[in-house]
Amino acid sequence: MVMKNFLKNEIKNTKQLFKILNISQQTLSAEQRNSLNDKGFVIIPPTTYILKNLKKLNKISEELIKIEGSKGGWEGKEKHYVVGKFFENGANRLGNLIDKHEVFRDLILIPEILAASYEVIKSDIKVGGVDLRNPLKDLGHQAIHIDWMPRERKSDPFIGVVCFIYLDDSNINNGAVRIVPRSHKKLGWPDEHVDIFKFHKDEIRMIAPAGTIVVMNLNLWHAGTKNISGEPRKTLFIDIRSRDQSQLLNFKKYLKTKTKKELNVLQSYLLGVRECDKTQKEDSIGPGEIYRKRFGNKRGDFQKKIIESIEYI
Repeated sequence: MVMKNFLKNEIKNTKQLFKILNISQQTLSAEQRNSLNDKGFVIIPPTTYILKNLKKLNKISEELIKIEGSKGGWEGKEKHYVVGKFFENGANRLGNLIDKHEVFRDLILIPEILAASYEVIKSDIKVGGVDLRNPLKDLGHQAIHIDWMPRERKSDPFIGVVCFIYLDDSNINNGAVRIVPRSHKKLGWPDEHVDIFKFHKDEIRMIAPAGTIVVMNLNLWHAGTKNISGEPRKTLFIDIRSRDQSQLLNFKKYLKTKTKKELNVLQSYLLGVRECDKTQKEDSIGPGEIYRKRFGNKRGDFQKKIIESIEYI
């Protein structure tokens, strides 16, 4: 994917990265850019790389789910792990996929994903995490939430996006994500505006064939729904954020030395694993930590309300 004469050069910023990958404002259509800015998300058809590797991505993901079981997704949060306890009650999770197979690594170099990310962030970017979620039969329902801290002022910048890559078809019966268009423009937490345990009058379900990409503003209100059919809905999540923000997983610490050596210069820049890249203190930081701080001792009641709210689905 990267020309050899660039491999020895140090990437200094995202504009240089984009020049190498031939990414410009024309990488996305005007309609796609407008959707991202106005509605808070954009749907991108499967790229050549995804179509070529979809079967392999599925196969490797299914193998990892079987191997890791309840341990899946706990990277950076090992101190909280209890034997047999799943990272998310109701879904298979996988974390740190960059370290687990090379097929996941070039996903972070897909031009449309990077162009959409920069359209939102408008500053130097990096990858915050590469994970997977698969809701289980009769489970997977979530309360409406955002994937990062809310903005408090209209002048506050948007700091990131999450990119969904569907490895399976997403439909009304297998836990399709529901989103509320334009909700990223709201200030504060979703529960300060609506009952997050019920349907939102403006929500839509993300129905899409396998291979589809959805890039969504981290501040867009969204939630998983119950997987009624039990059919798989494996979705890869690529978090991309402003370069001055902490990563969901500290790649500099968690990637094996062997993996770091195998990365090309563009991947190393985006993952922030070079010697010149700032090292974060935290092993991981994410929405779960934020919600624990917000709800504190009420978290048990919060989980109970989520279970009770499934009757609305």
